[in-house]
Amino acid sequence: MSKVILITGASSGLGEQIATYLACKGYQVYGTSRSIESQTKPFKTLNMDVCDSMSIQNALERILKESGRLDVLINNAGLGIAAPLEYLPIDEFQRVMDTNLMGSLRTIQAVLPTMRKQQKGYIINISSIAAEAGLPFRGGYSASKSALDRLTETLRLELTTYGVQVCSIQPGGVKTDINKNRVKAKLADDNIYKQDFDRTYQMIDESVDQGISADVFGPLVGSIIESPSVKRIYRVGKPLEKLSVLLKRILPESTYERMIRNHYKL
Repeated sequence: MSKVILITGASSGLGEQIATYLACKGYQVYGTSRSIESQTKPFKTLNMDVCDSMSIQNALERILKESGRLDVLINNAGLGIAAPLEYLPIDEFQRVMDTNLMGSLRTIQAVLPTMRKQQKGYIINISSIAAEAGLPFRGGYSASKSALDRLTETLRLELTTYGVQVCSIQPGGVKTDINKNRVKAKLADDNIYKQDFDRTYQMIDESVDQGISADVFGPLVGSIIESPSVKRIYRVGKPLEKLSVLLKRILPESTYERMIRNHYKL
């Protein structure tokens, strides 16, 4: 019997890629976003807003009515944000945290009673390599993904007894449409951060445009949900992105920070 899978943020990008791959492999996939049912996809679609608990509950009830169970939750819905912290729009940061962190938690809380009753399940949180460091002008995004990883660690400890396995996938730069959807600070021409921010933002965009293909994530998720024991983190990116995480751990703080400033010409 094929597993029943719920994936958030499936209308485009990484979520759509993963959902399509899993559906083609014979899994029962429910891809969600706020207005996805108006789109034609190779998987089942459900309108669901991760910022609305009632919307999540309604979607879950429909899945359980149609399929009788839920085996896998993939928390993929997310927003990017870029701004100097001094000028980070608080309302926009709250929106990012509400989606990236609280949205994942709301969905996890909704599905856990079912998974615990089943005594099995998988929860996969799509995080980011950016969770491992406070990067210039990406502090808000890094904070949201770092917090999500801490939830993942806690859930692994709390849920092992109930047969529910939890992990994070940390992508580096991936060729998706995140650039056009990212929240970006609007800085005046005379803003003290303007020049550094514009240069860094261009580098951020380029890292996505030149990133790895999203094709690798479907097979990765497929292997995770068929594994009897999952790791805490699956880090996927270019060698330099993964190396940066190691360097942060082994280098003196001053050396690492100087390396990052030099990379971004700060």
